[in-house]
Amino acid sequence: MVRIAIFILVLIIVLVAVYFPRFRRILVGTLVVLIGGIGVIIWQDSRERNLEFERISVEEAQLSEMHVRSGLNARSFVVDGRIQNISKDYSILSIQLQATAKDCEIGVCEIVGQEEVTFPLEVPSAQSRDFSVTIPFSVVPEVKGEAAWEYEVLKIRAR
Repeated sequence: MVRIAIFILVLIIVLVAVYFPRFRRILVGTLVVLIGGIGVIIWQDSRERNLEFERISVEEAQLSEMHVRSGLNARSFVVDGRIQNISKDYSILSIQLQATAKDCEIGVCEIVGQEEVTFPLEVPSAQSRDFSVTIPFSVVPEVKGEAAWEYEVLKIRAR
């Protein structure tokens, strides 16, 4: 029903524009203003999205109690932990986390896998939240010695 109403409205506008040249000029001016307004809204929205990643620095989010376990298949691992939001002004909305798998033999560690994952997690200012996220690895990290894991917060989206 709405499609029919829109079609009839567009048909009326086209017919009026064909028979009244002055209306055409007004229509073109209105379309230019409308397209310009949409462009400004899109520009402001993209600017706001970029600001969301600059509100909290990665130093204001601390990871603790990190554990890793096997996932559903041989290439995925489940990372459990807690993140603390130290920021006094902003809440965390999502986090980009990098997990690095290392193979350690006789005090020498070699990186055998490294992946990034972005996941939503709302953490109000000056609070902590537990999380669990599955990280699929592109290749299966083969560990000959002892496995060691490192975690780093790469980006934080906040409001």
